[in-house]
Amino acid sequence: MSDDAGLEANKELVRRLIDGLSYGDGTRIDETIDEVVSADYTQHNPLAGAGRDDLKKFVHQLVPLPEHIDRSKIIEVHYLAEGDRVMRQELSSHGMLIDVFRVENGKLVEHWDAYRPNPGYGPLMPGF
Repeated sequence: MSDDAGLEANKELVRRLIDGLSYGDGTRIDETIDEVVSADYTQHNPLAGAGRDDLKKFVHQLVPLPEHIDRSKIIEVHYLAEGDRVMRQELSSHGMLIDVFRVENGKLVEHWDAYRPNPGYGPLMPGF
């Protein structure tokens, strides 16, 4: 696999996770996480716990997402990949969400996130 193909594959892992969890109906949460996340996943959001099972619990607490979060509020999404890292930047009418993932052996193994609300908006949801 060329370097470019590997970077695109890494970005696709992140797309699958985010799209399947954040904007899906919640019916495939566990299956999606099992497909793309390592069992020993390290989560740097202290509210989400550690490992794949804690990620599942955290996501189940968020889905379905609050009404104020929907795809129609998204203005742009950017994916950048370099080495073993993928950064996803989401710009919405509410603010900017950044997720950074580390990929190893075709699985997501580590995650960091940060959210900055636009003036007049508060937290995106609990944990952000």
